[in-house]
Amino acid sequence: MENKSNQYMSEAINQAKLAMGLTSPNPPVGAVIVSDQNKIIGTGHTQAYGKNHAEIEAIKSSSGNIQNSTLYTTLEPCNIEINTPACTKEIIKNKIKHVIIGSTDPNPKINGRGIKILEDKGITTEIFKYNETLESTLESYKYFVKYHKPFITVKYAMSLDGKIASNTGDSKWISSKKSREYVHHIRSNSDAILTGVNTIIYDNPQLNVRLSNYQKKHQPKKIILDTNGRVPSDSKSLDSNCILITSKLDNKLKNKLHSKGVTIEYIPTGKNKKIDLRYLPEVLIKYNLINIFVEAGSTLPGELLYNNLVNKIILFISPKIIGESKFVPFGSKGINKMKNSYKPKKIINSSIEDDILIKAWL
Repeated sequence: MENKSNQYMSEAINQAKLAMGLTSPNPPVGAVIVSDQNKIIGTGHTQAYGKNHAEIEAIKSSSGNIQNSTLYTTLEPCNIEINTPACTKEIIKNKIKHVIIGSTDPNPKINGRGIKILEDKGITTEIFKYNETLESTLESYKYFVKYHKPFITVKYAMSLDGKIASNTGDSKWISSKKSREYVHHIRSNSDAILTGVNTIIYDNPQLNVRLSNYQKKHQPKKIILDTNGRVPSDSKSLDSNCILITSKLDNKLKNKLHSKGVTIEYIPTGKNKKIDLRYLPEVLIKYNLINIFVEAGSTLPGELLYNNLVNKIILFISPKIIGESKFVPFGSKGINKMKNSYKPKKIINSSIEDDILIKAWL
C-alpha cells in the first residue's frame, strides 16, 4: 500500500508542476482523488490567481463516486474564502473520507487550521513523509510567506577554469544542448526571468520558453534592469510581457517602449549610481512575481549577491577550458577574507550529459 501511496502523491506532485509559474502569489499545488477501489478518479492543479485551487479542480474532474475517497494534495487544504471557495468546505461537502497532505501551509491564516477543520468533521488526515521534489514546488511560496520577499535563483554556466565567456565575450555555447533544454524547463516554472541591460545589448535574447511539445504554454515575465535607459528599442525581448526597471528614461525611448506594450517601473539609484536593488523586491511583489530566475552576465548576479538577494544558485560546469578571460560568474564587490565567503546551506550535485549540475541554497 505504501508503494501505491507514493504513486498517488507522485501524481499530485506532477500536477503541482503544471501549476508552477501560473499561480503566484498563491502556491502551485497538485491534487489527486483516489476511490475506495484504489483507482485515480480525479486530478487537478491550482489555476491562475483568483481561480480554483487544486482540490476544487480535482473534485470537479472526478469521474466516479467521490464519497469515501482519499484526497492526496501537496499542500494543506485552505480554510479561507477570498476569491475562491475554501477547499476544506468542498472536501467536507463531497464526503471525502481521508486526506493525505504533502506539506502543511506556513500561511498563519491556514497553518494547521485546515487540518483541524477536516478532523473536526470526522475526516482523517495524514502528513506525507518528506519529499524533496514536492518541497521544491513550494520553496518560493514558503519563502514569500515567511519573509514577504521573492525567491531569487541565479543560473550560470561556466568552464572548468571558472569562466562564463571567452575574452571576447562569446559564450555560445558553454553548456550542452540538454543543459540548455533543462534551463527552459526552469524558465517555464518561474514567474519571471530577470536580466540586466548589458545582456540585452550584447546578446539580444528572447527571454522566453522554447520547448518542443510545450504543454503549459506559460511565458514568464521578462524583467530588465536598465539604470540609464540604454535598452535598444528593437530588442527581441521588448513586448507586453516585459517590465523595464529604470532610474532614468528619455521621452523618445519611453514612447517607443509604451508602443510595444512594455511596462515601465522606476527605482532610484543607490550610492553606486546604479538601480538601488533594495527596492527591487517591492516592485516584483507588486506584480505577484515571487519565483524569479536570473539569467545575466556577472555584474547583476554579483550585485544581487552583495545585497543578500540570492536564495539559490544553479550552476552548470562544462568540460571546457577557456583560459584568460575577465568574465567570471559573480562580479561587483568581492570579499577580503575567506572567512567572509558566502557558504551554501545545502548543495545537490548531479550531471546532464558531460556537464556537472550543482544546485546550492544560500
